[in-house]
Order: sequence, then C-alpha cells, then structure tokens
Amino acid sequence: MRAVEENMQWNDEQKLRNLIGRRVRYMGKAYEVTDLLLEDDLLILSADEGMDVQEDSYGRPHRMVPHQQNLRFRDADQQATHIWDDLIFLDGPMEP
Repeated sequence: MRAVEENMQWNDEQKLRNLIGRRVRYMGKAYEVTDLLLEDDLLILSADEGMDVQEDSYGRPHRMVPHQQNLRFRDADQQATHIWDDLIFLDGPMEP
C-alpha cells in the first residue's frame, strides 16, 4: 500500500480522523479503526472477534472489551510506518 503512503498527508489531522470507523484487515483479522491518538501517533483498531480483560485503575480485572491493536502510524521523523503496507481497507481504497 505504498500508494497510501504517497497520497496520505501524515500531518493532515482531518484526513487521519476520517479513518475512524473504517473497516480494515490487519494481520489476517478484521478490525475497525476506533480511535486516533495524534499526540502519540497511534491508530487504534478494535477486533470483531476476541475479547480481553480490561483492568480498572487499581489493576483489578474490570470488564471484557474487544481485542485492540495500537499501531504507530508515523515515526519520530513524521514519516509513514510499515503499518500502511499491512492494512487492507475493506470498504474500498483510501482517498488521498
């Protein structure tokens, strides 16, 4: 998906936010982009299947939540990371 890297403007906050809600395949599993942490350069994916135990602020098991992947989409030099090669957008290609 190098075309994605060439077309995406990594510093365009609105274009990145438009990814939220998109369906993707990552590492052979279906996910939904559920959050974007711009200050940490993280794209948060939530799985369709599989659950993890979420701990409360005291470290005690609290509730079941969908399995998540936290993926760094930009490196320290503000360049695209390899995740764009591994993501497949299930609802059509990304728009530049």
